[in-house]
Amino acid sequence: MTDFATIIACGGKATRFGADKRQQALGGQTLLERAIARAAVYGGPVALAVTERTQAPKTDLPVLVDPRGDMGPIGALASGFGFACEVGCAHVLLIASDQPFLPNDLPRRLADARGDAGVALPVSSGHDQNMAGLWRCDRRALDAYLASGRRSLWGFAEQVGIARVEWDEQGADPFADIDTQADLIAAQARIIRE
Repeated sequence: MTDFATIIACGGKATRFGADKRQQALGGQTLLERAIARAAVYGGPVALAVTERTQAPKTDLPVLVDPRGDMGPIGALASGFGFACEVGCAHVLLIASDQPFLPNDLPRRLADARGDAGVALPVSSGHDQNMAGLWRCDRRALDAYLASGRRSLWGFAEQVGIARVEWDEQGADPFADIDTQADLIAAQARIIRE
């Protein structure tokens, strides 16, 4: 399955973390490098989504800038839809640069479950993981949603319909993200254990 573009959202302000998370080292790579490597495993085109041009890292990958200003994750989705259409993909796999343990079979399992829903989301530890979703590119629906003044990625997911995929993993949560320095320390310990 390669009918999707992977968009790595890496333009957050990281206020809880207190530094540029993308450049934090984990297991011999930065968090952003780990996300790019995981996206390469998934196959298909890859792009990075940032809030503003000054956040763009040095990379050979396309860098997408939030088309409407600081909209948060839904800005990454909006620019991702545009990129996917340009490269001939009908879907976007939206992932975050601060989720270093995403499973290798993520896009396949989401695609298998999506059906007619606008997005397939994994459910891990009882929580929907909206920053690891496979979205059908529907620019018209997203433009209408944004024109109404709404900015919630969750709200848009509910509007287009969600297919939930229970992630029955043994051990540590594959969707754990790095929000704080303590999260990074825990992730470093997890790398050593694994």
